Amino acid sequence: MDDKTYLSIAYLGMIFGLAIWTWTVVSRSRNMEQRLEAMEQSLKVKSTDADSVAAIDSSEQS
Repeated sequence: MDDKTYLSIAYLGMIFGLAIWTWTVVSRSRNMEQRLEAMEQSLKVKSTDADSVAAIDSSEQS
């Protein structure tokens, strides 16, 4: 095979690997966010009380 073919296959493999890694990170982040929301709801805690950043964001939006 030609060197360009090997390089093309390597680049496609790298892009595919990065896509899988990105999908995994986003999926885990969504799962963790859902678990945190469920815990806050079960403890009857407002997100602004549990997170100082959420309190800042909500006051800026008003």
